[in-house]
Amino acid sequence: MDSTSETREPSFLLNLPVEILQQIIETTGHSYWYTLKELRLVNHIISDLATPLLFRKYTLSLKHIRGHGQNLAERVAPEKQIQLIRKIEAIKSLEGLEFLTSNVQDLNISAYQIRDAVKFLYEESIQQDTDDFSPLGVQILQNFICSMKRLKTLRWNISFCNLSREIDFSPIASSVTHLELHPMIDMDPYDPPSAQYNSYPSFKVFTNLTHLTLLLWDKSYLDTLNYLPRLKSLTFEPSYEFDITAFDFLEVQQVPFNLEQLTLKYGTINDPFPEHLIPKFLSNLKRLTSRTELRPESTVKRPIWDSLREHGIFLTHVSEHNASRTLLNYLSSYSNTLTSLSIHMIPYRCGRTATKEVCTAEHNAMLAFMNEFWQDVIPKHASTLKRLKMFPGNQHIRSGEGPGKEEQHRMVEQLNLLEPWSLGNHIPAAKKALMMCEQLEELQMGSAGEVGLKEAIEVAVRSKRVEKLTFNLKGYAVRPQMRGWCGTGMMGFLNEAMGMRKRILGVRWESDGVPEGRWEKVDIEVVPVGKLSLIKEKGEGGLFKLIDFKDLIKATSSAEDVSTAK
Repeated sequence: MDSTSETREPSFLLNLPVEILQQIIETTGHSYWYTLKELRLVNHIISDLATPLLFRKYTLSLKHIRGHGQNLAERVAPEKQIQLIRKIEAIKSLEGLEFLTSNVQDLNISAYQIRDAVKFLYEESIQQDTDDFSPLGVQILQNFICSMKRLKTLRWNISFCNLSREIDFSPIASSVTHLELHPMIDMDPYDPPSAQYNSYPSFKVFTNLTHLTLLLWDKSYLDTLNYLPRLKSLTFEPSYEFDITAFDFLEVQQVPFNLEQLTLKYGTINDPFPEHLIPKFLSNLKRLTSRTELRPESTVKRPIWDSLREHGIFLTHVSEHNASRTLLNYLSSYSNTLTSLSIHMIPYRCGRTATKEVCTAEHNAMLAFMNEFWQDVIPKHASTLKRLKMFPGNQHIRSGEGPGKEEQHRMVEQLNLLEPWSLGNHIPAAKKALMMCEQLEELQMGSAGEVGLKEAIEVAVRSKRVEKLTFNLKGYAVRPQMRGWCGTGMMGFLNEAMGMRKRILGVRWESDGVPEGRWEKVDIEVVPVGKLSLIKEKGEGGLFKLIDFKDLIKATSSAEDVSTAK
């Protein structure tokens, strides 16, 4: 039979129901957007399913062209002029943008600074010599945003200007449920914007919001967003030193709503806490994240934790940057409810003028605090806790060299090996409490120095469900990004990280009591070293050791290649 007359068998994949095909595409393209781009090239059916996923989120970024020439042509290469002009023309006409207008559900307006690029395009300029826009400039952006037929989330991250006072968002107001207002200022960052830069009047039409993220620059802006009857999640951030809180925002609301999630970034919490707000807004609160300023506990008149406890508000998720005894009292007042807990330990106060008496007193106080945490809090929630993250306080610091300092130095080194927030024989209640948490899936611990990693790994591999372990060394919260680094700062970090890596990879310990293969199921990341893998050395009674995750991948690939060759 001639090859041209042969009929190709129908694809098994394309014969699957559309619902199953869509699930497959969502799974394969969930982590990598370029997978979705490639899937669109397969055929029309797959392209129609992948396109809505690929363009579900979109960021509009039209950046102002800066330079030192007398005109645009002298400051920017022609191809870049053309590229920016084409983008402006596209969002002005909306021709050929059906792939965006029909699919975008999450729109981020990150930059709309187009002054110089369009001076010669229109008789009426789009952007004035100031940061404000002409009616044409306002209309272009308004039409683009309001053309999104499926828009649910709008993120407004551009500089203060007249756009957010003059744009009419009413065509999309009923469909948008998530709003992020994080306007920037093109001026001295410590100077507040003037009244003309109030960034919120146009957003009053969004009354269907369930999620709001708000950066507030001044108290005068409070009443511009005060009718939110469906609000469930609030993330509130005051700007710099302005004394504004999320509870000031709640005070001006015209109607009550039931928050389920509250995130407080920076700033403070009203003291005494305004308890009359709890029945109106916080009676259904489940998640609270507080990253507010640290206050001495003795100076707080009425903390939020006491108010929540007395009103019977028992949270399932708690993230607190200011650990205190009132927090411990709150967490131990209820049981079998908490599923996620992130807590920053109380820092020491002793420093370079530390004495034996001061250091020992601070250490013992912290040790008592942590014993109470492990004995009274964690066992209360052992049956429900799935994620536990604990960030360490400070190390004891040596107070210089010289005669008479040897005893103090020995005392400091000894105390640093017995960190109260680490796991070890000096605080046996910690391991016992963690082994009680049968639902625990993610564990994050740390050290102000380099102690406790081995013990944390032992707990993770001996537990039933822990899949991810993160350990922060030397107080590093995250691994520093190396892009743009140079000079002695980068070399200092590299030398420190390489030294930590060498010491960690040299550790060995016994594997008695660990179920066979359990260590392979735990993802380990040590900050700032990187991802590591736990393996068992060959031979009877082999010891555990850590290796670089990349080395494990190479070894696995080599073994597979050898097996294939055979």
